[in-house]
Amino acid sequence: MRITKIKPLDELLKMSKEELFEYLKESEISMHPTDSIEVVPFEHGTKILYYHKDQTKPYKTRAYLNKIEDSEMLK
Repeated sequence: MRITKIKPLDELLKMSKEELFEYLKESEISMHPTDSIEVVPFEHGTKILYYHKDQTKPYKTRAYLNKIEDSEMLK
């Protein structure tokens, strides 16, 4: 069982793609070494799409939302 400390979004966004891939590989049980990821920023955060090798449809999507005080969502 993998147990890693979840990092905040601002820390994830500062990582290079290689660092992010290594972090996700350690923290995501379903991720295989041959998988790939795509980082997609959106208005209130970032989505990470997980792809198995040679697949065009992601098998998993994870969204990281900005802190509420950093967002216009509540206004």
